[in-house]
Amino acid sequence: MTKKIVSGIVLFLVLTMGLYFWSSKDEAKKAVETPVTSDVIFFFGRECSHCKDVEKFVSDNKIAEKVTFDSLEVWHNDANAKILTQKAQECKLAQDKIGVPFLFARGKCFVGTPEVEGFFKQEMGI
Repeated sequence: MTKKIVSGIVLFLVLTMGLYFWSSKDEAKKAVETPVTSDVIFFFGRECSHCKDVEKFVSDNKIAEKVTFDSLEVWHNDANAKILTQKAQECKLAQDKIGVPFLFARGKCFVGTPEVEGFFKQEMGI
């Protein structure tokens, strides 16, 4: 009888913890949008390997020292993803052409590592 009670308590705790972590994951995705203070916005996904390449390029070339831009993570933040969609619509991009890395700069859209790095190279004169 005590084995059944202990098993029931363990099952209850496992289910409760699972529900807690599952709901907190959803809450993180519903995060508040990141304030945008620049006319240049870099959109990225936290686990995106191409985005990491752009971030390394930006760091290695000290881009942030000369170009003011905001960075918005969109894979885990629905509010930021909505901003990305709005900016892509301003450029009249089809839904299947939207991805990260994505840069919205002064009314123009740059999609993919070569285009994003190309914008920064032009801004830096390199």
